This record gives sequence, C-alpha cells and structure tokens, in this order.
Amino acid sequence: MAEEGGRSVHLHHKGLAIVPQGPYPYGGDYQPSQGVRRDVLDEVEVRQMLIEHVGHRCCWGSRPARTWKITSIKDCCDVYVGTLETFIEQRDTIFEREPYHGGEVDGRDKGPVLGVWELDLRSEFPPLFVPEKEVRFKIPHSEFTEKCSDCEGRGKVPCPTCNPGRQYGFYMANQMTQCSMLDVQWSRSVALHRMWIPWPSNMPDIKPVGQYVPENHEIYRVALYNCFPQETLTARKVSATAETATVPDEVFHRAQGVQLCNIQAYQCTPAFFADSYPLNQLSSEVVASRLPVPPSAIVISERHIISVVPVTRVTMSHRKRSFIFYVVGYGRDVFVRNYPSRFCWGLCRCFEWLGN
Repeated sequence: MAEEGGRSVHLHHKGLAIVPQGPYPYGGDYQPSQGVRRDVLDEVEVRQMLIEHVGHRCCWGSRPARTWKITSIKDCCDVYVGTLETFIEQRDTIFEREPYHGGEVDGRDKGPVLGVWELDLRSEFPPLFVPEKEVRFKIPHSEFTEKCSDCEGRGKVPCPTCNPGRQYGFYMANQMTQCSMLDVQWSRSVALHRMWIPWPSNMPDIKPVGQYVPENHEIYRVALYNCFPQETLTARKVSATAETATVPDEVFHRAQGVQLCNIQAYQCTPAFFADSYPLNQLSSEVVASRLPVPPSAIVISERHIISVVPVTRVTMSHRKRSFIFYVVGYGRDVFVRNYPSRFCWGLCRCFEWLGN
C-alpha cells in the first residue's frame, strides 16, 4: 500500500446547495473482476504506444522501441486510487490607494461597512473544486481620502540629488543640472507624483522652472478590498500490488480510470463496499488523511472518489538485455523507468518546462 500525506477543512456557504450524505452501499453488486472493462492490447498497439512515448523525449533513442522483441504482455492487478478534495475559501482585506482627482467618495456616510464574511459574493463564486482562483472585490462604503505621506500633501517633491537641503519652492533657475534620477519626458508619469526639478530649455513641451505645477496627486483615494482566494486541498492514496510498485503514485493519479464511488457532501465519510474490505480500508485511510484547513478559511464542500485503474505490464528483450514498461489507465499512459537507450545532455527538463 503506497501512501501520501493529506490535508482537510470545515463550514457552509450561503446559497450553495450541498447534497446531503447518507449511506452508500456500493458493494452490493460490485465484483472487481466483473465490474471493470479491460482493453485487450496486441503487440502492434503496444509497440506503437512506446514509440510515440519515446518520440516525445529528445534524448531517447527509438531503436529499442522499434526493434526489440516483445516477450510478454500481462494484465497486472488493478490499482485503486482514492482522493478526498476539500474546496475551501479564505477572505482577507487589503487597502489600495489611487490618486484622487475629485468626485464622489463612497465612504461610511453612504452606509455601513460590512464584514468580510457578511458580503454576498455568490456572483463571483467559481465552479466547485477548481484548483485555485483569487478574486478581489471592493467593499462598499469603505473609501476615504488621505494626504500623501511622501510629499506631505503639497503635490511636489524636491529631487534629493539635484537639490540637497533645499526647501519647497526655493530653486534657482539655470544653476542646476538635469536630474539623472528622472530621465523621461514631461508627458510620461514616473510615479504617483512628479519631482520638482529644473528642466533644460531644449526639452520639448517643458514648462520653465518655477512655473511647473505637478499633477494633483497630493490626495489619495483609499478603498478597502476583500481578497478571497479559493482552492481545492487534495488528499490522495494509492492501493497497488508488488507488480506495480515501481510506478510512482503520480502516474496513477493522472491516469484515466473507472469511478467506483463519487460522494459529495459538506464533510465526507468513508464509502462502504459490502464485498471488498480493501476498498473500505482505502476509503477510510483517504478520509482520515484530509488536509488541515488554514485558520482563516472555511470549507465549502468535499468530494470523495474511489477509482480503479487498469495496468498492463509489457516486457521487451534483446539478447541478454530487457526492460519493462507499463500501460496505465484507459488513456493508455506509458511509464518506463529503465529505458535502455537514453543519452541525456541535461536538456530534458528544459524542454518539458517549455512544453508546459
């Protein structure tokens, strides 16, 4: 029995209908040997799948896949995969500032500021069990204005390089050089406000020194935003035999199988298979390994799935050498660990990253 760590979570979301959980006697007519349809693979199909798999790896030679003899094709015991997905939501508040150019401010005089969990955000709610999503929503009546702390509300800041020790408004024309800290034209905004510096007379569209009036950024509009990331925490376990012990669990998790049960509830309990103690044990272990929920999060829903994944083991040999590869799931994913013709120059990871 291969194992992985797990995590979990807890609470209800307004307006979200969760199917109540009851007893699930899945095993009444369930027979592992009869309930799963297997694809019968011949040598031509198996070889073609391996050639295609090798062709996607730049450092692997195709000669063994094309020429070595297939000595056996064996249906291994089915692998059972259990998952527990916990869909959670967190909410936090952040302040965002922007220059204030006048206009109405949606402040507390327009109404009360609701708490983060009092806001109805169902219109922003994504489909359940998405891997991750983050939404920002402006909290109504949370705006206010404040002075800029950098320029003390004056709207202009002296350049510290060109004018060390100078006070606001005391700059002598034609006795200072252009500031190297500011090398953009007048028409482009560098920051939230401009610096009060002398400009050479040959620059286009520049006002003379002493007449430069910075943009009105001395006042900020501040708004409170509700930032609520939503994600799915997933606990997984695999029940495999010794024949497939060399295959990583991630291969089975990605593979396409047949669902034996699919339970969705606020908090899932183990499934019950009347004729299969190993499946009952796997389900109990998956549910027990639910991942911990962050203190600031609530649980929206959980989903518990038990799937069976068929595995075929293929042995290829040439003289005294041989290797084994596996065809996993109904999507026919290929996994081979000790392929004999591998000439890696360290670029495989780079190409995989570019491909993703």
